[in-house]
Amino acid sequence: MDELEFRRRVYANPDTTDRDVVEAAKSDPAKQAFWQELKAQDSALLDVMRVPVPEDMAHKLIWQQSANEFVRHRKRSRWYIAMAASVAFAVGISFTLFNRAEVSLGNEALVHMQYASAEQSHSGLPVDLTQVNAKLAGFGASLTDMLGNVKVANYCHLSNVRSLHLIIETDQGLMSVFVVPQRDDVLLPEAFSNDTYHGEAVKMQRANILVVGDKDADLHPVMQEVKRKIQFSA
Repeated sequence: MDELEFRRRVYANPDTTDRDVVEAAKSDPAKQAFWQELKAQDSALLDVMRVPVPEDMAHKLIWQQSANEFVRHRKRSRWYIAMAASVAFAVGISFTLFNRAEVSLGNEALVHMQYASAEQSHSGLPVDLTQVNAKLAGFGASLTDMLGNVKVANYCHLSNVRSLHLIIETDQGLMSVFVVPQRDDVLLPEAFSNDTYHGEAVKMQRANILVVGDKDADLHPVMQEVKRKIQFSA
């Protein structure tokens, strides 16, 4: 297995157990080291994105179990049953709204931008079209041509979804392009911003595309270029 095919396979799935990939790594120490580094980076990103369990979660679970038991046996008055239902409804609405806010891709991308300036290419080599397409292959996508001067092409996690982060050098400074697999449980706002950055998002055939830049940057040309050059497999 040549170097490009090996990298494409492990980029697409660092935890692959395919025999030909394993054999290629065993026969080439450089491939083995690269694979181990990629798996370590993937594991580290997952650790960072893990959300700790709220301290009061045990109390909520105990409360829910008691409420269910209470309803089943109907040992108390209908007033208490109505009160329990009202509380459960209020808690359910609050929990749902909290979760939906947490998984907004726009918010996740803005938070990620705080660390974008420190990112460097993991390969240590200039980023070219072949390297970008090797990583896009895991998303069923490829570029027909390079997106300007791509400085960094790394995997990241947005809303616990493994995504691709491209950092592009433009006339307006560095901009980020995120390629995120589509999921039904995340929000995709058309536009989002904070005090430092703003972004735009579009839903494409098999992935969501987010472009983020400085507060006053014009994102439209980069977004149009991405939409024109990216293509998805059937």
